[in-house]
Amino acid sequence: IRGYGDARDSTGKITARAYCEAVVQRVPEYLDSADAADASPQVPFNLLFGRRFLIVSFRWLSPTEI
Repeated sequence: IRGYGDARDSTGKITARAYCEAVVQRVPEYLDSADAADASPQVPFNLLFGRRFLIVSFRWLSPTEI
């Protein structure tokens, strides 16, 4: 997953820019552990949001890496 953001002054001029990249892994466990990983979700929170994601790596990117 790559992200991008700008910081702007009061006139709208870009004063800073940043790029990042995260590698995530989807795992079998639900966000709310009340539901077993090998069962259909029953908890409303799990029905809405599903399974967990773990951040495997994160790094800031330079503009030349985009």
